[in-house]
Amino acid sequence: MTDHVVTTLRIGQTAGVQRSLSGIFFMVAAICLALAAGLWWMKFSVLSPNDSVGATHAILSDDEIRAEVTTVVSAATAGILEADQRELARFVDGILASRAGAAVTGDLIRDAHTRSIGMDPDPVRISGDQMAQIVRDERVAVVDAVTLPVPEISVLRMLRNAVGWLTLGFLATGVISMLAGIVVRPERFDIARGLAELAMAIGTSLILFGYLVPVFVLPALNDTTWSTAVARLALRTLPLVLVTSLILIGIGGLWWLANRDSGPRRPSWNTSNRSSAYQPVRRWS
Repeated sequence: MTDHVVTTLRIGQTAGVQRSLSGIFFMVAAICLALAAGLWWMKFSVLSPNDSVGATHAILSDDEIRAEVTTVVSAATAGILEADQRELARFVDGILASRAGAAVTGDLIRDAHTRSIGMDPDPVRISGDQMAQIVRDERVAVVDAVTLPVPEISVLRMLRNAVGWLTLGFLATGVISMLAGIVVRPERFDIARGLAELAMAIGTSLILFGYLVPVFVLPALNDTTWSTAVARLALRTLPLVLVTSLILIGIGGLWWLANRDSGPRRPSWNTSNRSSAYQPVRRWS
């Protein structure tokens, strides 16, 4: 009887080690896959220039960026329009602040964003045709192109280069860890908890890299005007990020709580003692 109990306990302890090991693998996989997802989203949303009206309008919503474009355009066109530069600047600022202005400056703002994150070393030029669309006067089309002083921000350039490799590295590590967790034959509750942790981790990672890092960290690392473009782009997608994150964290949290006590219970000496406490005592008569 004693040998049978000891053998049962050893089997239970061995299974517990396997479940614990698979749980560790799934936890590592959840963290790595979540980091890969968050980094990918940050690169896609704030470090990948595009000329869409939404992205352009978000960047031009920054007062300093809009003022820089306004100053260059109004200074280059006031002479040919025979207008007061300050009055023209107010007019241009109103155009750039609208979605209609964003629709005609998409190429310009995309080129400026591209240069600021180090994807193109060439200076940003505003052609006469582009200025004519901004000031709403065809006479400006003959004006020579002018340069928009957009610096290359080394922090953003290095970050963009690093994010791609980090995303691939975390993705590969997460997949390998998940496969390792499967190889050690996990219990059903290990898989359920791993999926719950993955959902919560992805939700947290989206908030971190989709909002906190681009809005607070990156602009703090550089004080140039165009460094705030990444913050504006992140704020543009903030509603989507928050809703998605809250859904993932909520589902993952509820699922984790539902499976918190679903693991098999290990046998104990107390159980063995109770089962053997009422064994009949045989006596020779």
